[in-house]
Amino acid sequence: MRIKAILSLCLFTLATAVSADEFIKINTDQVGLVLRAADNGRLYQSYLGKRLANESDLQHLPKGNEAYLTHGMEDYFEPAIEVHHNDANPSSLLKYVSHTSKNVQPGVDETVITLQDDKYPVTVKLHYVAYAKENIIKTFTEISHQEKKPLKLERYASAMLHFSRPAYYLTEFSGDWIYEATMSTTPLNFGKKVLDTKLGARANMFTPPMFILSLDKESSENEGEVILGTLGWTGNFRFTFEVDNKKDLRVIAGINPYFSEYSLPKGETFRTPDFYFTYSDCGRGQASRNFHDWARKYQLKDGQENRMTLLNNWEATYFDFNEDKLVELMGDAVKLGVDMFLLDDGWFGNKYERHSDTQGLG
Repeated sequence: MRIKAILSLCLFTLATAVSADEFIKINTDQVGLVLRAADNGRLYQSYLGKRLANESDLQHLPKGNEAYLTHGMEDYFEPAIEVHHNDANPSSLLKYVSHTSKNVQPGVDETVITLQDDKYPVTVKLHYVAYAKENIIKTFTEISHQEKKPLKLERYASAMLHFSRPAYYLTEFSGDWIYEATMSTTPLNFGKKVLDTKLGARANMFTPPMFILSLDKESSENEGEVILGTLGWTGNFRFTFEVDNKKDLRVIAGINPYFSEYSLPKGETFRTPDFYFTYSDCGRGQASRNFHDWARKYQLKDGQENRMTLLNNWEATYFDFNEDKLVELMGDAVKLGVDMFLLDDGWFGNKYERHSDTQGLG
């Protein structure tokens, strides 16, 4: 009887622990992100990938890694957030408080997860906006506090994503004038790979704020699992890709913390830039098309309408043109139905002729 009682107590305790978990699902038509508020009060990312077909699948997911890791606690690797409190303590421990979900507009849902430090009056809200048909998820973070003096924000990521796969391959884009956006792919092994800029207003001069992450194996246009991400921010940015001792990968996206310490007054809210990402199990092409569909619908004025067409003379003439050449180009453009003509470099006049990049500019 005693053994049965002990066994029953163990089963009850286990059932209580499982039922104490709360799953938070952020879904588009094809993409699923599952977060879990565990019975220890902490928030974990349990899943990111193709949308789960059945509700029962949730019970078979691993707990995963902490969704928005803080500086100064048990974790030995790059954190998502680092704040210095009024007493100069640089550590924080965020625990789950609540979450809400609402429909923002047809096809767009927003989930807000509220976390609070268990010792200090600091609140962090994680926002997830899911665009159903376009399969894009937007994330950003809001930080506020009620400490007496301003809080020092040292790091404040817009997003932190976790992956546990056998292999990872990062595709990045870099370059300079006439070699812009040169694509290269490298495997990610133990340690950190950082894509960043410190150029300020010309932040995308050498590398645009975007990446493609291939999971398990190198992807192609039509094959492979990929995450395509970009930051809605024109200033200094940083993407950190860190593989830890367990071969898990964390991706941290946001403002570059280099020389970016922020003093946050009591009662005010700091909002990070938006980070956008999509998942595709059909290669890079589908991920790219997801962003095209989203941008046309939600970012561009009249993005789903017919667009005007433009002919630029540069590739046809470079610096070597005169009025007759241009008139001929315009005539051909009219026959093709082109709407606009743009005269490019070299139009500056005859007194200071421009035949190359070394003369006559301005």
